[in-house]
Amino acid sequence: MSIKQHPFSLNLYITIISVVVFLTTLWGVYSHFSPVPFWDMWDGCLGFFLKASKGDRSIWFAQHNEHRILLSRLLFWLDLKYFKGVGVFLVCINILIQLGTAFVFVKVVSKRVKSDVYKTALYALIFCLLFSWVQNDNFIWGFQSQFLFVYMFALLSFYYLGEYSNKKKKYHLALALFFACCSTYSMANGLLTFPLLILQALILRNSKLSIAAIVFTAIAISIIYFQNYNKPAGHSSIVESIVQHPFFVLRFMCAYLGSPFHPVLKSIHIATVAGGIFIFGAGACGYLIIKKRLLDSVNVTMCIFLLFILGTAFATATGRIKFGIYAATAGRYMTPALMGWVTLILLSFLNRASLPQFIFKCAKFALICMPALLLTRQVKAFEDFSETAFNRKVAVLGVAHHQYDKTYFDRVYPHHSRIVPTLNRSIDQRLSVFASDWIKYNFDMISESSIQPDPCMGNIEATDPFQSGDSIAYRIRGWVWDPKTRTVPEVIILADEENNTVGYGISGEPRKEITKTVAGNPVNTGWVAYLLKSNVKSPISAYALTDSGLLRIPGVPVTFNDTFKVTSISEWDGEKPSKYEIISNEWKKEALPPQNELKDVQKLFGSWVEGDAFIGKIELIINASDDAKNLIYATGPDSKLQDIEFFDMEGKSLSRFNLPNSKEGYTKLSLQWNTDQNIKIVISDNGNSWGQWSALLIP
Repeated sequence: MSIKQHPFSLNLYITIISVVVFLTTLWGVYSHFSPVPFWDMWDGCLGFFLKASKGDRSIWFAQHNEHRILLSRLLFWLDLKYFKGVGVFLVCINILIQLGTAFVFVKVVSKRVKSDVYKTALYALIFCLLFSWVQNDNFIWGFQSQFLFVYMFALLSFYYLGEYSNKKKKYHLALALFFACCSTYSMANGLLTFPLLILQALILRNSKLSIAAIVFTAIAISIIYFQNYNKPAGHSSIVESIVQHPFFVLRFMCAYLGSPFHPVLKSIHIATVAGGIFIFGAGACGYLIIKKRLLDSVNVTMCIFLLFILGTAFATATGRIKFGIYAATAGRYMTPALMGWVTLILLSFLNRASLPQFIFKCAKFALICMPALLLTRQVKAFEDFSETAFNRKVAVLGVAHHQYDKTYFDRVYPHHSRIVPTLNRSIDQRLSVFASDWIKYNFDMISESSIQPDPCMGNIEATDPFQSGDSIAYRIRGWVWDPKTRTVPEVIILADEENNTVGYGISGEPRKEITKTVAGNPVNTGWVAYLLKSNVKSPISAYALTDSGLLRIPGVPVTFNDTFKVTSISEWDGEKPSKYEIISNEWKKEALPPQNELKDVQKLFGSWVEGDAFIGKIELIINASDDAKNLIYATGPDSKLQDIEFFDMEGKSLSRFNLPNSKEGYTKLSLQWNTDQNIKIVISDNGNSWGQWSALLIP
């Protein structure tokens, strides 16, 4: 007997998948945790807390884009006030909210499935879809509580109004109104809750007094919500979207509702078709339930929640179509889509005796296939997060020491200038991650006695300049491993030859080649340190801080040549590059990947020769007599192993570093040297992975 025919087999099958999904997602949440604030958390959490702490009461109700996230702000305040602000509390709350939503689903349908042979499978489906890893952004990102709150509160509101229609208990009506208010002040789509609550009350033939109470509360809440409301910039107009792009709005809606299939099947078209099937199925179920007058409180509650999901998809489509169809498949949008699928499948099973068998068979097919498809994505919960976690820590390590390193900080917030006051006050008050032990080293000197006689394993590999505000700063990179304790020391200290502390860093970057070749197979051995003082005396050595003292990291100490320096790294302003003489060239003219957006491609040499795998270099000489000495270059998305080295005419190396990443067009590298000698420059593409290429503009 097949699984389709045997309820016990189906119940067991869905339950096993559900348990695996739930447990692997919990592991994923744990292993993907980072204490570093991410994107909206900088202004939405830290910025809010700083203003609220100064007595700004209006900030509690202030807009966040189009939303008023009052309840989430309460959580942000609690996290920063009582839980160190590192996000553990917020991530735990995210899981609890989703658990709450799952139990509300169970509560809504429990009376109808008491003796149903598929009861276990239906309950398991709820937990399976609601905890699928495809929506992991809403679990691991501490800022996302409002995104989860709005659906839980809306469903609670609809549930309690259904209970009120059955039992006529006034507290049920009060709870329905309360949770509708909570939904409204979770996210903007919560504004749909009250209109749908009125519709639900009319369908369930509630008393005129109860309907009047809902209408009055809805009007009052809406007036408060839209007081001093400003339309967010950058969002499409609902009317314009409908009038000018009606079919794209529909396509966006379909992709949104079918988005859980996109990461699994890797096709936007399949996701769009799945969303179309969802809309058709929801419409068919709703029509047949009304036509056959199956309007009990459970069916009406579920149908109203389906309308809430559809309304959310419509509102998102009209406001976001300018970002393109793939914006509909963002991970955070998969939560409402999955809740919609759960609701539709539950409705079909609960009414299978009254609905056409075709609908029930389709729902049963979805019940069998969706968990299996989503299960394949759970392997992503085991992906190594250490590189992302390390990059985020480096980002805040830099700003904590007033070094704005765009290469790293853009990974946690792309508009640094907007939050400079928030950053400075957070650092001064040691809020959130800035209170962590690894963020500071408070000794100006290291003692000779603390330096252990035997060094650890490792290397000082590169010194990279980067633009920090109006000046050039330096990051130093390498790897470290203590074979005696078989550990990777976390803290890196930079010191000059007089043992003055001149820099600070942390380890934790994955270095697979080190893991493979070094005895003991150490992991995450890479480190990055920032030079925190200007005018330091070379040479500069690196030390690993351990419980037993400081271990010298092998490698050539960092030196700076007084005759040569990088003066700025900036976006190209159209200035002509310095004239140079090419003495050796393995690159080719116009050798760039297809669909690149660089201008003047006919005037450049590129290293994308028959693909990213090409390895080669270009050697040139810049004349010392040129007034302006600069190079105009571009890199691919991954600038690792794109190196530049400077030599005097006797072959002595003056400086060597990775080309700073140039994601948004050309970058101008301005140079200065105090000598009448020409300078030889070698730019090497040593990377053979995707996105590893460089280009140099011809003067």
